[in-house]
Amino acid sequence: MTADAGRTPTGVWSDSTYRARVIQSLSMSATEVVIGASDHYGRAELVTLSAEEAAPVFRDRRRVALIDEDLPNAPYHHEALTLEFELARELVERVRESVTEHARTAISNMVVTYHAQTLILAASPYDCLPDTLEEVLASSRLTLAADGMLYRESLASAAADCGLEVRRYPRKSDPILLAADAMGADVAEINALIARFGREADRRGEKTTSWRRRRPSACSGPV
Repeated sequence: MTADAGRTPTGVWSDSTYRARVIQSLSMSATEVVIGASDHYGRAELVTLSAEEAAPVFRDRRRVALIDEDLPNAPYHHEALTLEFELARELVERVRESVTEHARTAISNMVVTYHAQTLILAASPYDCLPDTLEEVLASSRLTLAADGMLYRESLASAAADCGLEVRRYPRKSDPILLAADAMGADVAEINALIARFGREADRRGEKTTSWRRRRPSACSGPV
């Protein structure tokens, strides 16, 4: 595939081109388009819906990689606890840089393709991930949460950098129940709506075994 003009050798737009294309896409948008994200150790499920005449309309679903294949997907909870500290620190920094780049590419692609304006995803157990490995490893709870937070907060930061509004729903809550409350519908109606979106994804050749397990979380957020 030929690289787009203005891209860096790694496939990420240069800052000037990146901002210009994102701003242009947002200015072209006349319909609210929302991305729901569900992250899971090195990848994310992204479901894009639009609001047309107050009804959600399915636009896209995709699984995106959030880390280079040759890097570990849970460095805080595994490698950082076994490697010598300096080696662990260097590895975690490489992972963070890779995740940041992949998240930025994934979100900016959605903005340019669908003119998305909002990202919805679960809240993290902590406000932010500390900058240093020492701070993370000083807390067993933070060490357990850090890998998941790395992916989730990188997506949120990438969306904010694109000018998207970032909305959160409470962690450990049921997003289907939240969607039902927001729409004034019952849970059965929301489940039927999500199932219909799944069939639409299937017809487009986007069928994956994870729709029923993880996609409803990504899908019910934007609903």
